[in-house]
Amino acid sequence: MSGAWFFHLTGELHNSPVSLSRETGQHIRALRLQDDDRIVLADGRGRAWQARLALQGDQPPLAVIENELVQNSEPPLDVTLLAGITKGEKMDQMVRAAVELGVKKIIPVLTSRTVVQISETKRERKGARWQKIAMAAAALCRRSYLPQVHPPLDFDAMLPLIAEKELVIVPWEDEKKRGLLSLLQNIKIPPREVLVFTGPEGGISDAEMEQLERLTPVQPVSLGPRILSAQHAPLAALSVIMALWGDLGGI
Repeated sequence: MSGAWFFHLTGELHNSPVSLSRETGQHIRALRLQDDDRIVLADGRGRAWQARLALQGDQPPLAVIENELVQNSEPPLDVTLLAGITKGEKMDQMVRAAVELGVKKIIPVLTSRTVVQISETKRERKGARWQKIAMAAAALCRRSYLPQVHPPLDFDAMLPLIAEKELVIVPWEDEKKRGLLSLLQNIKIPPREVLVFTGPEGGISDAEMEQLERLTPVQPVSLGPRILSAQHAPLAALSVIMALWGDLGGI
C-alpha cells in the first residue's frame, strides 16, 4: 500500500476513471504530486482503492482505479465520544487524536460549565469545521472509514441518546470507588458499542452527574489519582478502552 491518502465521498469508486473534487485537486497540487503518481482513495464507508493520478492541467484531476485494498484499520467495537466542548484549539486537537485512536463518532456537548458559547445558528458551521479536521486526521492515519462529527448538542439533548445504550462510560474526578480498568476487566463479554462522555474545563457538575446516574447504562469511573485536563481525559479513556477491547497495541 503506497501513495497519498484521500477521501472521495461522492460516486462509486470502482467506476474508473474517477473525477476528483477541486478541494482534492488543490491538496494534490500542494503535495506536488505528478501525473501517474500512485494514490489511495477511500469511500468513507470502510473501503479503499489504489489508483493512479491523471492530471488535467487546471481541471480537477482524474484517478484511474487499479485495485481494491484489503483493509484492517477499524477496531472491532464502535466507540462514540461525547465530548464537553473545550476552548480554542484544544477541541481541534481532541478531535484529531480521537479519530487516530479509532472512534466512530464524535458528538460535541455544551454543558453548564462549557466556557465556549455557540449559538444555534453557528452549530452547523462548527460541526462542519470539526468534520473537516476529522477527515484530515482519518486520511493521515489511513482509515477507510470516515468518523462522523455531529453539530454541538446541549447536555439535556444528549441524555435521550445515551439512555437506551448498553454501556456509557463517564470519567469523573469525584468517583472514588471504581477505576476504568477495573470496570472493563470485570465485563466478561465486551459490548459492540461503547459511549464515552467527558466534561469540559471545570468538569461535570454535581447536578449533571445526578442526571447521568439516573440512566442505567451510565458507569462513572476514575482515571487515576491525577486530574487530567479536559482535552486529555477523553484520550486517556479511549486509549484504555481500545487497548483492552479494540486494536490498539496489537497486530
